[in-house]
Amino acid sequence: MDSRWWPFLCLLFAGCVTPVDGDRGIPPFYVEREETLPDGDKLKSQHFWPFYSSAESSEMKETRILWPLYMDRSEPNRNQTWVIPIYHRSVYNHSETRKDIDGFLLPILLWGSDPEEGDYLALGPLGGTIKGLLGKDRIDYLLFPLWARLQDRDQVAEHYLFPIAGRDYGPLRNGWRIFPFYGESEGTTLDGRVRDRSRTIMWPFWNEKLSRLDSDNPISAWWLWPFYGLIESNHRIQRSIAFPLWLEEHDSRTMTSSWSLFPWTIGTRKGNWNRVELYPFWGFHERPGLSKGFTLWPIWQWESQKTGRKTREVRRLFPFWKSIDETKSNGESTSERLLWPMARWQKSADGKTRGAFPALLPFDAPRGFNWSHGRATRLARWNKDSEGWDFEFLWGLFTSSKRSKITEFSLLGGLISKERSERSDDTRWRLLYISF
Repeated sequence: MDSRWWPFLCLLFAGCVTPVDGDRGIPPFYVEREETLPDGDKLKSQHFWPFYSSAESSEMKETRILWPLYMDRSEPNRNQTWVIPIYHRSVYNHSETRKDIDGFLLPILLWGSDPEEGDYLALGPLGGTIKGLLGKDRIDYLLFPLWARLQDRDQVAEHYLFPIAGRDYGPLRNGWRIFPFYGESEGTTLDGRVRDRSRTIMWPFWNEKLSRLDSDNPISAWWLWPFYGLIESNHRIQRSIAFPLWLEEHDSRTMTSSWSLFPWTIGTRKGNWNRVELYPFWGFHERPGLSKGFTLWPIWQWESQKTGRKTREVRRLFPFWKSIDETKSNGESTSERLLWPMARWQKSADGKTRGAFPALLPFDAPRGFNWSHGRATRLARWNKDSEGWDFEFLWGLFTSSKRSKITEFSLLGGLISKERSERSDDTRWRLLYISF
């Protein structure tokens, strides 16, 4: 935005620059932001909330419109565009001469091209070919669920009137089924040894399976559902009666045992009681590196996790309170607090605390919904470090900060303000945007 407009806009709206993080604009409707990414790169962005935002770093350019409805992102080896839920296009640059393109326009069209894999095209439910999607190298289908063929390298699975009839064939698995009456399957290793066998009769009532047959600890399992089931190996036995009413498990390697009478579970480890879960009243579970428990689940929950590098403590008073504390082996510590829906704040390893009020969006990815829309929900924000503190209210209508024992504040970008003098360590006042 042309800098000549800033003085005029500041007369009409809240402060142009917030001391909390240096954002410029007319929050929440227009914001210019600069962030430091975990790898040290700088991310610069503009937000015209809630309609449009753009972001750019040395490795990425991105545009969002009514996010998450529309997004277009360009990275060194990958470009992708989506319009939820009908359109998506992704381009991956394997090299200067090879581009892997995949796209769909649901429910009408799926297409793609790759110099090595070849082109493909599918017409909605009518039929066609899809390559490199859904975890398969190639998918051919006709009037699905009438017929479909899925190929992953040399392994093929064919389906007829899915899921009624099908067969698997290839170097690693062979089998067939007529669902739900009968099915059998056998898996082999690359050197031809049998890895597992399974069979079902009138699924789900009868199931049997042998697995890890190529190891020194094979596993045998069978289940007459829901009456009785048994899983056995050299070190472990698990038994189910009237599933899910009764379940017990014993492992001689870890010297652990557990007995469950749904929904309650008790267990031992090395002869000591290490698990009591009497849902929803009270419970705890301890095992190496992890200890957790609850009271009146899900109201009160706690968890302690210890590894060689860090210790992590979590406490939840659902849904109002959540705390997370992490301490690394080098002494660095971080913490997060959520007082829903009032506020959330966090303390970084350098001792800096950041917070916001209210906290309407407690669960989010670093650049998810909060990144695009969260600023509009934060009526107040603050940060604090060893040098002082900064505060913002109503998207910059009122701002205040204290640095080097000097307290500054501003109302409507200078309608009434007290600020540090540019020529001395003293302060000066503004009234009606005029300094004196």
